[in-house]
Parts: sequence; structure tokens; C-alpha cells
Amino acid sequence: MDSCFSCNFSPRKVKMKGEFYIEGHKSKTDWEEETTLILQDDKGYSTLEEATAKAKEYFEKEKDLNLVVIYQQDKLGTREGARMIFRNDEGHLEESNLFY
Repeated sequence: MDSCFSCNFSPRKVKMKGEFYIEGHKSKTDWEEETTLILQDDKGYSTLEEATAKAKEYFEKEKDLNLVVIYQQDKLGTREGARMIFRNDEGHLEESNLFY
């Protein structure tokens, strides 16, 4: 029996356009906790760099903030992740671009 897991992601056909938005999450405190959303910034930012700078400001203000996702959203409400910023075990911020 072959138990190979395949992750075949096709490249995006059209790059999403529009503003970038920020969503922030706290760490789960237990397994039953379903929602971790503590920040929803509905202000759109024109560039990924501008949204990243604002997200880092949120990390300075919100001590419970452990993960930020920066995304774009089309008119139908479909979201596409652009960058993830998280606090590592030492408390330092790490960034990762989201490609899928």
C-alpha cells in the first residue's frame, strides 16, 4: 500500500489585485477553543510593505497577538493570503510569504 502524500499546487492564473488587509490571532489556550481572532483591520493598505509595517505596529501594541495574516480580498469575498508574520518561541517576529 502506497501512502505517498502529494501537494500539487498549480500556479495562479491571475494575480489578485487590490488592497491588503490584516487579520490577527492569539495562541490557543486549549483544544476546545475554536476562535483565536483578536484583530480584524478592515482598512485596506495599497502595498504589502505598508500592510507589513502596520502589522508590526500591532505586535508592539497587542501582547496577546501571536500570528498575523496579510491577505487580499476580491469583490466576491474570496481571500488570498500574501504574508504571515508570527512570534517565535523566543518572542521574535518571523515573516513568511504565502504562495499557494
